Amino acid sequence: MQTVNDKMQIKLVWKQNEFINAHANTERGLTMQNPLRIGVIGLGLIGGLHARIVHECPNAVLAAVTDINEGAARAAAERYGCQWYADFRRMCDEAALDAVCICTPDQFHLENALYAAKKGLHLLIEKPIATTEREAREITAAAAQAGVRMMVAHVLHFDPRYAKLQEAIDQGEIGDVIHMFFRRTNPRSNGRRLGGKVSIFHFIGVHDFEMMCSYMKCRPLRAYCQRVSKVNADIGCEDTVISTITFENGAVATIELCWALPENSALGINTYAEVVGVKGAGYVTIMDQGVSLITESNVYYPDTLHWPEYNGRIQGDLKEEIHHFVTATLDGTPYITNTEHAITAVKIIEACFKSIETGLPVDIQ
Repeated sequence: MQTVNDKMQIKLVWKQNEFINAHANTERGLTMQNPLRIGVIGLGLIGGLHARIVHECPNAVLAAVTDINEGAARAAAERYGCQWYADFRRMCDEAALDAVCICTPDQFHLENALYAAKKGLHLLIEKPIATTEREAREITAAAAQAGVRMMVAHVLHFDPRYAKLQEAIDQGEIGDVIHMFFRRTNPRSNGRRLGGKVSIFHFIGVHDFEMMCSYMKCRPLRAYCQRVSKVNADIGCEDTVISTITFENGAVATIELCWALPENSALGINTYAEVVGVKGAGYVTIMDQGVSLITESNVYYPDTLHWPEYNGRIQGDLKEEIHHFVTATLDGTPYITNTEHAITAVKIIEACFKSIETGLPVDIQ
């Protein structure tokens, strides 16, 4: 069990690693003149996008890919001209790599990260960093001990709308925050496809829990959460969860998560954020992304921000995130995302699970 002193030492080592990173990179040959050699672990939807974006990145080389589905790994290797492996350990052992993108299901992040860090590889870990605070702290400690850098891939920091709201908060335009509200809703196919394998909190909610921590800038104290399950009751999966988080400055945040929208919903993913402070307020409203398409059978709003493909390449927030990881790793500058916020988001989610079980508010330790 970690003590407060243990956690302080981990943070101190991490800060020290950030400070000396530019010198360490030079010694290892990591400079803007030499592309970052990256391996991708896991080739599902997000992992496949990571592989393509790395392949298209001018300052990176997609050196290898790995997936337990050998067919997927072989197909990606043939498409991008890289090595492939069915075992991520063999890739970390044998491929000439500087860093890895960890894009496996959440429960495998710990194993992937510990092994890659031990091999001296920098880490880009898809959200959430882990499913428990204990595992997240273990990953952070392993990266610090190995002297490698780690970035948690929370893509909203690269969404210009959420980023502009962050900038306004940081510059004091809104003043001390009074309350926040976040909404993230998905079609029911996501809940049914993933129900039992991953929670709504970790799959979609962690985006907003982490952003809430970044906006609030103070410690969360208590979580109260309620769950509804009707559409997905037959698979033991929630339709909607509503969480209320209180903070040490007295502010309150509410997060509404749902993956029970009708399948013909034109919006697909519908998100909203509201931050109210003593001096002003900020809103992120995403009813559509500026483009609507009408066909004989449907009306829909295509993605133009997260990872749209146009002009023959993947563009958008995910591209900006991965390119930022590459550039910051090569030149030794800090990452935009904050590891402690990523861990706190996981800690809040743990409290939400306990609140659902007990029906009571739960203190966030």
